[in-house]
Amino acid sequence: MLRRVLAAKIVITVLVWAAPALLLPPRWFPLFGIPEPPLSHLVFVRLLGAAYVALVTGYTLAWRAPARHPSAILVGIVSNGLAAVVILSVGASGGYETWGVLGVLYIWISAALAAALAVALALTGRPLLKKIAADRPRSMKVV
Repeated sequence: MLRRVLAAKIVITVLVWAAPALLLPPRWFPLFGIPEPPLSHLVFVRLLGAAYVALVTGYTLAWRAPARHPSAILVGIVSNGLAAVVILSVGASGGYETWGVLGVLYIWISAALAAALAVALALTGRPLLKKIAADRPRSMKVV
């Protein structure tokens, strides 16, 4: 089940977040209900897209061999959980009031997807993470 969640995480991250952040021309943002970022801000959108691709690299390693790459599961839980909190926080502060209907729909669906992925990774990754924590050698304190 963990591998299915990771596969969904990889596909969603690439299609919903990475590809648009890396490839969407700025003038197309308004077509999707999102204000066009000023050229001086576009670098941050592109860097975010690059960071998503880096995350996908880790998720792909974990998908191939979860026991060898458990830290990617923790990264997924933290990054998706925080993404959902950030989206909710900005939304609660009125940050999407100037966005069109499609943009608002996109951002709230992104929050729901991110939260769902964080929970799914936590639930399906928990047995592996517990096993790894139990197998980890404990350091000894020398007095």
